[in-house]
Amino acid sequence: MAGVQSKPAGRLSRQAARDLSDYQHHAAVINTDGEFDYGDSSAGAVVLGVLQNAPDAQGRVAEIATAGTSLLRVDGASVNIAPGDHLGSNSNYHGVKVSADDDLFFAVALEAATADDDLIEVMLLGPRYLGVSA
Repeated sequence: MAGVQSKPAGRLSRQAARDLSDYQHHAAVINTDGEFDYGDSSAGAVVLGVLQNAPDAQGRVAEIATAGTSLLRVDGASVNIAPGDHLGSNSNYHGVKVSADDDLFFAVALEAATADDDLIEVMLLGPRYLGVSA
């Protein structure tokens, strides 16, 4: 039942930091130059949302969703993902289940995943730390 729907809200547009044509539906950040790029929350990047398009060069318009639901590429292979799991991102910029206090996350899974590169629907929450009250 992967990828049932996508109803993104809070869409933001900025220039892409690089060719992001292979990173649609991956975790997205804003860099120090104010450009959108892919992001790894496991390395401390503050993920704002999910890249919605596939800009093919630096300077092209990149659009991310920061609220609502979105499709997200995930890695459910090493640790399976179940609906309701908190998701951060890994070094491939795929969503991954996080469970330790102080882990960064940005979404909650609405569907299950058991393989790498699965495309599932998620609810976007914005950057947060697990175990820390908002």
